[in-house]
Amino acid sequence: MKIAIDGPAGSGKSTIARKLSVRLGIPYLETGLAYRAAGFLVLKHLGAVSELSWKEIEPLLHRLEIEPRVGKTVVRVDGEELGEELKGEDVGRVASLVGTVGRFREFINEYFRSLLKGRQAVVEGRDAGTNIIPDAELKLFITASPEERAERRFRQLKRAGVEVSYEEILRGIVERDERDSQRKDYPFKPAPDAVIVDTTGKSVDEVIREIISMVERVRE
Repeated sequence: MKIAIDGPAGSGKSTIARKLSVRLGIPYLETGLAYRAAGFLVLKHLGAVSELSWKEIEPLLHRLEIEPRVGKTVVRVDGEELGEELKGEDVGRVASLVGTVGRFREFINEYFRSLLKGRQAVVEGRDAGTNIIPDAELKLFITASPEERAERRFRQLKRAGVEVSYEEILRGIVERDERDSQRKDYPFKPAPDAVIVDTTGKSVDEVIREIISMVERVRE
């Protein structure tokens, strides 16, 4: 079974997808990590750019490797596994910029499809249900209010020891939502057949129970 989970940043989709992968015992592909890894590579080799082209990104991509596992997506750059290096706000900003490059999205989506060929998976990230696995048996669009998403991200960064203001995070979320929904290539939107799951005010366990019920109905 393939399950596609889309949704905006901070909606809780990564936590939900990871836990769902473990509950179902099938691999988890967190597609956003590929964008963050590309952002990490851009920062490392090109610096804090404000514009990007496919010609600049393409030579860096041979350094990148993604491996879906149950409950975890492993990302390697130059053979070295990355973790905390991918979580910074600077990396996130450049990752969003990478996502505006249509040729990169085509490349990485084809790479994802090759990884998933003939496999069950929980696939999480923007475009999962619309462009990566449009044939998924279950498509979910996980969302929450911008304010709640900003608060979740703020708490996450505070726990990681990263100093950032709530207002800065909220502004970044609103700007990213607007940019992603208006981009020419692959504008961000739910798949027409996706089930909308609003997590505002809900616990992760409540949402998981709701989704497991959907999975059971699909499997009947």
